[in-house]
Amino acid sequence: MNRFVLRIAYDGSGFHGWQKQPAARTVQGEIERALSEIAKEQIKTIGSSRTDTGVHALNQFVHFDFPFNMTPQQIKLAITTKLAKDIKINQVYTVENDFNVRFEAIGRSYKYIIAKELTPFNRLYKSFFPKYKIKKEQIEQCLPLLMGRNDFEFFCQKREDLHTYISVVSAVAFHETKDEFIFEITADRFLHNMVRRIIGTMVRLSDNKEVYQIMKELLSRNREYLHLVFTAPPQGLYLMNVLYPAGHFPEYEFNA
Repeated sequence: MNRFVLRIAYDGSGFHGWQKQPAARTVQGEIERALSEIAKEQIKTIGSSRTDTGVHALNQFVHFDFPFNMTPQQIKLAITTKLAKDIKINQVYTVENDFNVRFEAIGRSYKYIIAKELTPFNRLYKSFFPKYKIKKEQIEQCLPLLMGRNDFEFFCQKREDLHTYISVVSAVAFHETKDEFIFEITADRFLHNMVRRIIGTMVRLSDNKEVYQIMKELLSRNREYLHLVFTAPPQGLYLMNVLYPAGHFPEYEFNA
């Protein structure tokens, strides 16, 4: 068996998330179907991140073991012919047989885009908050609170297999353009719904002069403020990059 890594992009609006599910179209399910058809046997995959229904990715990494001696370019061409246009194979790499795209990753970056005006053309790719007046300055004041090591228990959907809520945020920014607001964040790991709850809560409270103090209390796990946490919709969320130690994917590092 040879181990390969796919670097893929996808439009998440037509999928029930990344993870394979029975009776639902998922990105992992489509990738495994295409690879299995090529190999004439069942091929299992591991993804670097799990994205929810409606969430998009510009660079998602996937590893799998393949029974044939094919070059990366041959695999790229073969799998592309079997995939719909909402998944793109950016690149294929050969790796060591013990390489794991999930455990070798040292960070991930997400972007969340908020439209100032909803249109028929951006409704699946940007979020819109007509009920809230977004104040950029108020949100920017909260960003330093997110930096470094924090417990994000109040900003995630809990799972039984989750033993810690600690993440280390290495970069965070909030930009405004003529047509949209853009939230960007990089961390060593992300919990389920973490980005959507962080940006949703800050947007919801950005017109409140106490937003800085409220975010500080939430990060301190003060349950008095837990009811103020708000999960933003998936439209507008993009997995931008998965970060690996230097040397693993030099072409990707150049383009990242």
